Amino acid sequence: MTSLVFIDEIITKYFCEIGQNFKSSLKPGQLVWTYFFYNYESLELWRPADLDDSSTIARKFEIRTDAKDRFSRRIPLYSPRLEIDEEFPVIRAKRRPALLVTSPPPEINVANIRGGERINQGLCLAAPLFSLSSEEGKTKFHTELINRVRKLLYPHLFFIPRFEEAGIKDSFCRLDRIASSFVSHMAPEDLCLAGEACELFFSQLSFYIGGDSGQFYKTAFQLFNQK
Repeated sequence: MTSLVFIDEIITKYFCEIGQNFKSSLKPGQLVWTYFFYNYESLELWRPADLDDSSTIARKFEIRTDAKDRFSRRIPLYSPRLEIDEEFPVIRAKRRPALLVTSPPPEINVANIRGGERINQGLCLAAPLFSLSSEEGKTKFHTELINRVRKLLYPHLFFIPRFEEAGIKDSFCRLDRIASSFVSHMAPEDLCLAGEACELFFSQLSFYIGGDSGQFYKTAFQLFNQK
């Protein structure tokens, strides 16, 4: 994709209103605010600091990065509950705007096995938006990178232009940060990706996840050749 124009110059309308049911009928492409966790390659764990070899109750914890037995401890914790193949990771989280990738799945009307996981959990997949400027207005990325994303050169990054009515700055929607989020944690906006923007977003998502480049390049080619 070597066009000299940018996708946000071609698509003049990125968002449209959904209507009165926007809070109850979540749909793919809808803008929501929800919580995202920062997962890092360097894994930090909250580990009990006051246990002997037989204790199963912990009251004090410390951050550990050097645990040799992570996810394979000898004894479980009774309080707080933690199985031998589980850990408490040290992790930050932030409330972010995001684009819904999926709607909540339909409920499955079956009884749970006693002690088993709940089948119906009210989860959606969402792709977070990362603004391109700080609160002070300083740009976080080189202009060259931003312009390359605006030309669709990276399948895992989708450019979202500012939309002041919803408090959205120029942003990268990161498809490599897609995560599940509980519906109960979401604050939906009465906004959804519109028309060409929605078609392009989901064709790029299909390309990134499944390698289906045909539809993505077809959609992008048609859009760029409108200019």
